[in-house]
Amino acid sequence: MTAQVVPSHTQLIGQLSQAGLAVSSQRVALLGSLIASESEHPTADSLYQVLQAQFPTLSRATVYNNLAALVAAGLIERIDTHEGSRFGPVPVPHVNLICESCGSIEDALVNSELLTTVRERAAAEIEGFRPLNLAATLSGTCRACQG
Repeated sequence: MTAQVVPSHTQLIGQLSQAGLAVSSQRVALLGSLIASESEHPTADSLYQVLQAQFPTLSRATVYNNLAALVAAGLIERIDTHEGSRFGPVPVPHVNLICESCGSIEDALVNSELLTTVRERAAAEIEGFRPLNLAATLSGTCRACQG
C-alpha cells in the first residue's frame, strides 16, 4: 500500500465534523494516531498507551468509545482477528491480508474500482442500506512466516 499522508489538525477536525461527530482534542489525536500508524493496525490498548502520554487523564473507556464512533462514521475500520480487534484508516476500498501465524495485517489496494462496484451492488440488494466503505479480508501466511 502507498504511504498514508497524515492530514493536518484542521483537516482532521473537518473529517470529524463532516462525519457528524463532535470534535474533541482526544478524538482528533486518536484519529491522527490511527492514520499515522499506516499499516500497523494498532489495538485499542496500544492506542491508549500512545495517547496517555499526551492526555494523562484519558481513560480506556474513552478510547474504546471513540474508536466505536469513528468506525460507525466510516472514518476508520475495525478488523477482528484471532488476537482481538485492530483498527486502521479507510483510504479506499481494499483487501486486508491477515497472517494467521504472526497476526500482521497489510492493506492491498487491488482494483479499487472493482471493490467499489461490489460495495454498490451489495448495498443495492438491501433497500435503504447506505454503504460507507468496503474492506474484504483474506487470511493466509505472510512471507516472513513462510520462512
